[in-house]
Amino acid sequence: MDSSVAVNSVSTADRIAAAKASVSLLLCLCSFAVGLSPVKFAHGWRESRAGITRKPTVASVLLCFGGGVLLYTALVQMQPDVRQTVRVLQADGRLPDTVHLGDLIFCLGLFAVFVIDEFVNLTRGPGRRTITLAEPGAHPSPKSFRVLFAVVALSFQEAFVGLSFGMETSGPDDPVWYAYATASATKLIVSFCLGMELAWSGARNSAIVACSAVFATVTPVGVAIGMALSQCCGNVVAYKPPSPGILHVISQGLGAGSLAFVVFLEVFPRHKHAGFTHLMSAVVGFYVMLLLQFATDYQQSA
Repeated sequence: MDSSVAVNSVSTADRIAAAKASVSLLLCLCSFAVGLSPVKFAHGWRESRAGITRKPTVASVLLCFGGGVLLYTALVQMQPDVRQTVRVLQADGRLPDTVHLGDLIFCLGLFAVFVIDEFVNLTRGPGRRTITLAEPGAHPSPKSFRVLFAVVALSFQEAFVGLSFGMETSGPDDPVWYAYATASATKLIVSFCLGMELAWSGARNSAIVACSAVFATVTPVGVAIGMALSQCCGNVVAYKPPSPGILHVISQGLGAGSLAFVVFLEVFPRHKHAGFTHLMSAVVGFYVMLLLQFATDYQQSA
């Protein structure tokens, strides 16, 4: 009797592990493909500078949509997590009890990217400070360095999402799986927006491929590590994921600041035109992420 129960338990665990591996691999492939898709669009939407300034284009509308997505990601997803994690680390004595330390890290990230951007502009010399939408991929742009900071920070965040999911021992019928599905949809949207920003910032195709690959693979890697920890360390670890450390919270805060820089000082000023088309595109991007967050919270509380 006990042996049959043990066999059934092992069989169920194997099925759950196989389902996690399959879902993670599928998400990795989809995220990579979605992140690379804007490269083709950027080369297909070459228009003159005059044409871009006279009327809204599909590219500029999509970039404003991506700006709304990245705005939500920076200010509503990442930065509140930074504040909460900083408070936990301060309570543990691992960080100084500085008031608003999480927000200071955010501002440090914004100004750090600002300073780096100015230094890069100085080294490029006069006449090469900006790149228009009519020349996607023409030259490596300092704007691409700004997005790289965001990719690194978002990769850390996605790795911890995968780690938490990998440590779960529940089956596919559990609400945690539905919450992970919603988080996966969020990742696909963010992946497209990051690819769009990189493609129009003048980044090389090799850099876009590398960033898309890193952002796509961190979640499956986190899931694999979480599954390994769950198998090796038992139920105690499985139900008590490790809290983020100092390196994670600093990188996330700096990344949120760099995302805010990209949105407020790059996307909206350069691609926002007169009228409500671009404004509504940014609002739609913001509220799409908000609805996905509501869906995630609902599934987790179910």
